[in-house]
Amino acid sequence: MYEPKFDGWRAVVFAALGVVQSRRNNDLAARFPEIVAAARALGDVVVDGELVALREGRLDFGSLAVMPRARAAAGVEVYFIAFDLLAVGDDDVRGTPLPVRRARLEKVFAEARPPLQLTPSIQDRAATELWMRSESAEVGIEGVVAKKFDSRYRAGRTGDWVKVRQRVVVDAVVVGVAGPLTRPEALLLARPDAEGVLLPIGLSLPLPPMFRDEAARYVTPTGEPRRRLPTTVLGQEGSEYVPVHPTLVVEAEAEATVMTFTARLRPRIHRFRTDLTPTDLRPLVE
Repeated sequence: MYEPKFDGWRAVVFAALGVVQSRRNNDLAARFPEIVAAARALGDVVVDGELVALREGRLDFGSLAVMPRARAAAGVEVYFIAFDLLAVGDDDVRGTPLPVRRARLEKVFAEARPPLQLTPSIQDRAATELWMRSESAEVGIEGVVAKKFDSRYRAGRTGDWVKVRQRVVVDAVVVGVAGPLTRPEALLLARPDAEGVLLPIGLSLPLPPMFRDEAARYVTPTGEPRRRLPTTVLGQEGSEYVPVHPTLVVEAEAEATVMTFTARLRPRIHRFRTDLTPTDLRPLVE
């Protein structure tokens, strides 16, 4: 069974109790009052799912950390997307097969309305691959979760559920260098947004030795002092980079959520695109 992997916060909702419990067992009810209010209509059930924030039609992971009033002012909508049923009243259903839990979950959510949603579920692998190649990445969906058809619900990491991240190949502009300029260790990459402003998408994985000398030939420092990586960019904590002129284009493999500037895995450099200039790159988000 295949389900989309949304870019959000994992949470368990105790509907009747008004509790939204995080992965670390913290109660998030005060942060998501709209979810608490809507969930009461589900009755006495316990549901596992993902909290997601939607900004201008795209998932925005960072907005989940914003308090309710500020989210509303920014036009951000929050949803709880359910993907498993843990209990109905005193009936603990975690030991029942996945198809049984799914069927009961569908009944629970038959009359549910936003901000509550039931995650789509697909059993056909070919249909799943077609879905992954669709425009799902452009709204911030990370990939799919493949679940063993007859699996029981077990807490923690198990082999019953496997996350398959969607990857894309993109061209990006080098705007910074980590390590010495004479032999760069990693490259800070950026892409233009809809207004043409270069926004960081990630610090690359360490460059293979054969790429380091080549990178040094192509980059030119701006003369500015070293800077710390932006907090929005995944990399080694506290890492610094040398700003360089945005002239070098590289081809990189990245998470599909790079399409919405929310990728959190470091991209891998494939090759240097000396045949392209930054002006050749179209915005990822238009």
